[in-house]
Amino acid sequence: MCYSTFHALLPLPYSPASLLLLLAILWWPLVLPLAPGHLQSPPTFITLNGSHLNHLLLDTHSSHIYVGAVNVLYHLSPDLQLLSWGKTGPKLDSPDCLPPIDPTDCTQAETTDNTNKLLLLEEIKGGDPLSLIVCGTVLQGICEKRSLENVSQVLYKTDNPVDTQYVAANNPRVSTVGVVVEQKGVLLMLVGRGYTSKGPGGIPPITMRRLTPVARYSAPAFSHEELGKLVVGSYSEYNNHFVKAFHHNNYVYFVFSRRDMWGKREYRTYVSRLCVGDPNFYSYVEVPLSCGGGYNLAQAAVLGYHREQPTLFVAMAMGQASTPTPTDRTALCVYKVEELDKALHGAQLLCYTQEGKDANNKEKAYIEYEVSSSCLKLPQDSLNEYPCGGEHTPSPIASAIALEATPAFTWTPPITAVTTATEVGHTIVLLGDKNGRLHKVFLHANGTGTKYDTVEVDAESPINADLLLDSNKQNVYVLTGRKLHVAQCEKHLDCHTCLSNRDPYCGWCSLEGRYLSSPDCCYTPTPALSTLPSHQAAPLVLHKHLIIWKSFTYSMWPCHWCVKDELCTHDKSCPRQHVIYNSRELSLPRGPDSCPCVWALQSSPLVPVGFDSELSLQGKNLDIFEVMLMCLLYLLVVSSLRLICVCVTVQLYDCSVGQSDCSQCRAVAGNYGCVWCADETPGCVYNQSCTSGTMDTCPPPLITEVEPLTGPLEGGILLTIQGSNLGQSFQDIQAGVTVAGVTCRPLPEAYRISTRYNSSVKITASANATAGPVVITVRGSEKGESQQTFSYQNPQLSRIVPEKGPLAGGTMLTLHGSQLLTGQRTEQSIFFFFCSIRNEVSDTRLICRTSHSNQTGRVPVKVVFGKAERILDSVLFSYMEDPVITDATPTESFYGGGRLIYVTGQNLNVVQQPKMSVSNEPRERSEVRRRRYTHVSVRSPLVTVKQPENSFHIQELCTNVTSERMICKSPMVEPKSRIVRVWFEMDNVHIDFHTIKNKLFTYHPNPDLFQLNSESRGTPIRFKPGGVLAVEGKGLTLAMNRDEVVAQLGDKECVIKTLDNTHLYCEPPEEQPLALDDSDLPKLKVLMGSLAFDLGPVQYDNDLHSLVPLAAQIGLAAGAAVVVLIVLVIILMYRRKSKQALRDYKKVLVQLETLEINVGDQCRKEFTDLMTEMMDLSSDVGGPGIPFLDYRTYAERVFFPGQKGAPLSQNLDLPDSRRQTVEQGLGQLNNLLNNRLFLIRFIHTLEVQQSFSQRDRGYVASLLTMALHDKLEYFTDVMKTLLGDLVQQYVTKNPKLMLRRTETVVEKMLTNWMSICLYSFLKEVAGEPLYKLYRAIKYQVDKGPVDAVTGKAKRTLNDSHLLREDIEYCSTLTVLVKSGVEVQPCPVKVLDTDTITQVKDKILDQIYKGAAFSQRPAADSLDLEWRSGQAGHLTLSDDDVTAIIQGRWKRINTLQHYKVPDGATVALIPRSQSSLGVNQFYQTGEKTPMLEGEEEEGLRLWHLVKPSEDPEIPKHRKSSMRERERAKAIPEIYLTRLLSMKGTLQKFVDDVFVAILSTKWPPPIAVRFFFDFLDDMAEKHGIDDPETVHIWKTNSLPLRFWVNILKNPQFVFDVQVTDSVDAVLSVIAQTFIDSCTTSEHKVGRDSPVNKLLYAREIPRYKQLVERYYSDIHNAVSGCYQEMNSTLTELSGSFASEMNNLVALHELYKYINKYYDQIIMSLEEDAAGQKMQLAYRLQQVAALVENKVTDL
Repeated sequence: MCYSTFHALLPLPYSPASLLLLLAILWWPLVLPLAPGHLQSPPTFITLNGSHLNHLLLDTHSSHIYVGAVNVLYHLSPDLQLLSWGKTGPKLDSPDCLPPIDPTDCTQAETTDNTNKLLLLEEIKGGDPLSLIVCGTVLQGICEKRSLENVSQVLYKTDNPVDTQYVAANNPRVSTVGVVVEQKGVLLMLVGRGYTSKGPGGIPPITMRRLTPVARYSAPAFSHEELGKLVVGSYSEYNNHFVKAFHHNNYVYFVFSRRDMWGKREYRTYVSRLCVGDPNFYSYVEVPLSCGGGYNLAQAAVLGYHREQPTLFVAMAMGQASTPTPTDRTALCVYKVEELDKALHGAQLLCYTQEGKDANNKEKAYIEYEVSSSCLKLPQDSLNEYPCGGEHTPSPIASAIALEATPAFTWTPPITAVTTATEVGHTIVLLGDKNGRLHKVFLHANGTGTKYDTVEVDAESPINADLLLDSNKQNVYVLTGRKLHVAQCEKHLDCHTCLSNRDPYCGWCSLEGRYLSSPDCCYTPTPALSTLPSHQAAPLVLHKHLIIWKSFTYSMWPCHWCVKDELCTHDKSCPRQHVIYNSRELSLPRGPDSCPCVWALQSSPLVPVGFDSELSLQGKNLDIFEVMLMCLLYLLVVSSLRLICVCVTVQLYDCSVGQSDCSQCRAVAGNYGCVWCADETPGCVYNQSCTSGTMDTCPPPLITEVEPLTGPLEGGILLTIQGSNLGQSFQDIQAGVTVAGVTCRPLPEAYRISTRYNSSVKITASANATAGPVVITVRGSEKGESQQTFSYQNPQLSRIVPEKGPLAGGTMLTLHGSQLLTGQRTEQSIFFFFCSIRNEVSDTRLICRTSHSNQTGRVPVKVVFGKAERILDSVLFSYMEDPVITDATPTESFYGGGRLIYVTGQNLNVVQQPKMSVSNEPRERSEVRRRRYTHVSVRSPLVTVKQPENSFHIQELCTNVTSERMICKSPMVEPKSRIVRVWFEMDNVHIDFHTIKNKLFTYHPNPDLFQLNSESRGTPIRFKPGGVLAVEGKGLTLAMNRDEVVAQLGDKECVIKTLDNTHLYCEPPEEQPLALDDSDLPKLKVLMGSLAFDLGPVQYDNDLHSLVPLAAQIGLAAGAAVVVLIVLVIILMYRRKSKQALRDYKKVLVQLETLEINVGDQCRKEFTDLMTEMMDLSSDVGGPGIPFLDYRTYAERVFFPGQKGAPLSQNLDLPDSRRQTVEQGLGQLNNLLNNRLFLIRFIHTLEVQQSFSQRDRGYVASLLTMALHDKLEYFTDVMKTLLGDLVQQYVTKNPKLMLRRTETVVEKMLTNWMSICLYSFLKEVAGEPLYKLYRAIKYQVDKGPVDAVTGKAKRTLNDSHLLREDIEYCSTLTVLVKSGVEVQPCPVKVLDTDTITQVKDKILDQIYKGAAFSQRPAADSLDLEWRSGQAGHLTLSDDDVTAIIQGRWKRINTLQHYKVPDGATVALIPRSQSSLGVNQFYQTGEKTPMLEGEEEEGLRLWHLVKPSEDPEIPKHRKSSMRERERAKAIPEIYLTRLLSMKGTLQKFVDDVFVAILSTKWPPPIAVRFFFDFLDDMAEKHGIDDPETVHIWKTNSLPLRFWVNILKNPQFVFDVQVTDSVDAVLSVIAQTFIDSCTTSEHKVGRDSPVNKLLYAREIPRYKQLVERYYSDIHNAVSGCYQEMNSTLTELSGSFASEMNNLVALHELYKYINKYYDQIIMSLEEDAAGQKMQLAYRLQQVAALVENKVTDL
């Protein structure tokens, strides 16, 4: 067999997981000169070692090949030589998290392999490709663009992708296909993606995506924003598996299999089609494919040609029952594209014009994917008018009629790949199978296939679906797992096997004597430069292969060859005669014996250029040729016979090329005939062209350059001598070189004839420094002397700096000495023992960079100059352990840099100049979509174009370096640039910042500080000593804290007291400082790292004597009018009060911060204790550890809060005799409610009735929600209509008041709608942090005393529920609980001041931890028994005969009362029926246990403190006197308690707020949808005030839904919320409310304590809210189709939970109550009259209650 062979093993930075091959199979071979020794070579292949290969791509413009693998990309030449490669992974990722991945937010993230899913070319039609599009599985399938020349270079990627940029499937096993198309000059990518169970939901199966950012849409690259998508209601049900996407004519086609939801729910294969110019998917239509015999699952597909018609070839497998799993039985089915288009067109026509039905009224086309649309009856020409659909046409359309085909070829095992080609009108199909074999199938005209050859590629690996033919149809590229073995035309080595082969591509190439494909048997004069030994001289030689003609005789194909016409024909005659007939014919010449052949050259192969030469050839069957001219070579035809034909090679040469002087010319071998001709211009020519005679001797040598010009006394350096006529051979100058009188030995291997050689200089005579010229003698006679002088020197070393460095090397070592340039040449440095010399070398100093060492220790410094060694004995260099960094804090900085980073570690001082380094690149920002009422800045998607020339590397030296510590300043980087890498550079030790604390170093935008005098810049502000200077700003605490900021007022410090995100407060000195410049007044300067802010001058107000003359003052005072004086007094009073309020606000903030600092240690201790407790909870969170309520209970508590016996838990109570009739009537009522006009008139009519209370409105809204829960799409539409009416009402009044309260039916409908749509978000995202917050509050409250009577607690956030009295209690009391003899006691922490009921509750909390509250026994059903010893049992209770009574007061019993010791054993036992205890009642989630019965006896109960006995004060006086005074003068100790509680809970509060308001995960579609609706309403009604829209959004989501959930966790969880816990939740809920308002949050002395607590946090929360609103506003619009799909899914999920009939029956009660008014309203409406709504309601009334009507 004859092959072209090469191997390339690629070194990869990974340990090889498996051996995989990229195979280039020569489908028909390349034309190459063959020698007998090559006949057994294997085929061309390349081994890519270490990564599993996924995709293969061929660039037809360059013929280059691109391979997508796991974590790697490869770029190969057409002959499979590696050109470039790049890494794509692994990366830190989790399919459950959205990028960018933050390990603190995504704890499940781990290093994940990146499987290549898409590999496409970005190319414009008719132009060269622009880039390589690469998409993988990590980071939710985002894509990037890479350079086609170097795949390691990233041209585009996004670091902060939005949800519309998630392209490929995030699961390696889920399919993704794509195709790039051009639409109106814009490149788009259509992507088909299978269903994935993890990651963001709502990604459609087919999307259209831009390949370049579009500013006007604010759409980044790869986003499907503002473009079409195929939206599916329940994608998991359809479960599409995509096989192929291709572009043909003006359409894009997708081949895929999915579950047939319309039919028998079995899996089928479909082909869908879209117009290329349809950005809205109006033209989407699909048709099922049927492959006879039950083959239903597409495995591979390709678009090819059969009988010159475009044809779709699909490999189909037989599925296992009704699953998407294929069996081993497969078939090839063939579908004409013309018939496919006809079927698709027919489905569209039926759905457009005949409601999808045929003439027999049978449904043949329908709307698929649960889309709320239906086929229509449009005009007959609609499809011609709108071939690509329109807004009014139905879509997506599916055909119920399958396109049939009969299998052309069946095979077992499964077919995994298919491709086709056409040769001489014949269709050949290549099929790859699961067992690694490649089958060649001939497709007959009737559609049947015949397999004529099989090649085993790899017996253990399947063939990948990417089976590609190259652009010349010469090679087929196969992607497989292990190895290659494949049939080729060249394996047929004689005419006999040629004629017996059945491959239509192969024939006998007559004059090459081998079996080839027809395109390869031709004259291909490819020159190649010959290679001669370096010591010989030779002219330029070209090898040429003489292939005289080509001729084929085919086997089973009746073809004949016209020799002179180079034509393969079925005719038996040729235009120019000389036919070689097929071997089946009887005519002569025929068969292999008639093949002409040339095998040898009898004459010399040397042919000088420009001269005629005769060549004698040997061959057979050459008598059919005449003498012909080819490349100026005359061919002499002879007749002789040999068995093997070979290629004939001649050598073309030119004497003048490369022979520049006489010596070179005379050195050429004699058989070439080259001579040195002594013409006017001497030169080397062919002997026949020299007319003036040749030269027998050459001129004397000429030396032009000597390098270097110095050397050591010991010699040993290499000396390069250049010139001309330096001999014709090495022997000519072997003994004839001297340097400064010293003999040198030339090196034979470095000798070049006549021009250059290297000598090794060595002193043999004198040790003294000498100098002189270089002299060369050729053949002992002619001499040449250099003009340059060579000098011998004696270099010396003196010292080194520094004397130590790390093992890793990289230390910049400076060595001092003399004559250090000895022996140095310009392009090569002298050798330094362990150090690479830098360019900075002078005669007295050299600098080098130390290399790596394997061990610590001291080493000598040695410099080698040729053979001279100089060692510095006095000083040794010390290699020491590499520095290690264990911590670096902080981890954030402003772009301006200069923040001090405190670094700790070991061996830090080994390095002389440690640095902190940052690499950054310029960032492109896509413009933000602008709306008229956009009022906050937004975060744009970040786009990075990687351009190495624009990458910047900034460094800052670290200071204060000791062995364990150093301080580095964060480098300054360009604002808005992308940070590529942050690291510490310590010589060769580079430590990336993120490896230190597993956290990236983050750069934030620079802060803004506003001028002190914002109204008049440069004008001083007046300052009264004793106060503080207030500076306003923005983003002050993003990357800086108070201790790092320095404020200077003149030459003195202004002490920073408070710093938050928007304010800085500093306290200046009492005396006015001096100015630092020539001005009179000091200026306030603030330093934040390297950022300096000049904020303007300050003038102290010291009440100095007025500069105005006394006379002028008296005159002014006398001239002032009394009225003006009064006005001034009023103004001054007002301004004083305003300034006083501002000063109070600033002082309060300072006081609060001081208090928080004071309680900081206590908070940290409490927080540590709390986190220890929460660790047990965290292990259960995410599973059954969170007791979520089922949806029915959740809905009941939200729809009907505080109502017992809500309709959800009732049954329809009717007598059996009436049940059927009533249910029939309620069914008709349900139909009426589904009429939009009736429902809206019904609601409006109820709302105008005076007796229809606010409670009734909420009740009716919830009943409607229940009744229409199975039609949420319709419910949403009605709600939008009613809200539109509501907006219209408020626009004429005060629009800011809209949705503020629940005063209408639609407002309660909105509340319920939000509750339904956000239920899954609650469970999946917000539920966990909310539950943790509840548990943290309960744990903290229970750690301190709680008064059982008043509900006040020592640990709380609510000052009105604060237990102010000092209660002595033991907080370490532990009781052991046991309920049986063999049960292990369980320790429970309680307080000795706890009542018995409180103890029982804490015990139950511990025993039933993690269980639902409703599943555990009630405390009052159990008794607490104290056990001591064997017989000591004492039942404890809140009230018994031992209770202490003092006057009118009776105290509830506690453990302290019974003197229960620490470590006591107690047991909970069922309460006996005869037990006479105090009755207790407990209403879940609302009340604190109370004791009854005592008030009747005139006794008042108390627990920890007695309630106030002060006489009752009128309510208004209480508020105005005592409470206000108490709020003003709250003792610091109480505020400290509140702050301590706040600090302990802060993390949990932050987590809840972030979970609710963060856009790190996609906001719920309902929120995006409703916020877009509000934006549209504002735009429609011309509301430009951004504050109004902000208030609407706040009233509709945070205040309407989230505050309700925050205050009532029992709406979501099965838990008990006591009064003390509820009081804390109320403060947090109020903080959330304050954070959502637009008004500035300022507090003063009179502010409630609850507002003071979070005064510093609320500005940060406000930013969170604004960013949340802004990100939603600028994200992709909430698509109605996507929202409707979500609503459809919700309707089906929870409709069964609703008690529909009970809701309808309850609604009818309101209809009955206002029956006449409703009937009248319906009759007054013209549209209602046409629909007979009143009549239909009368029918309902007649059925439901036998109401007498006018029927």
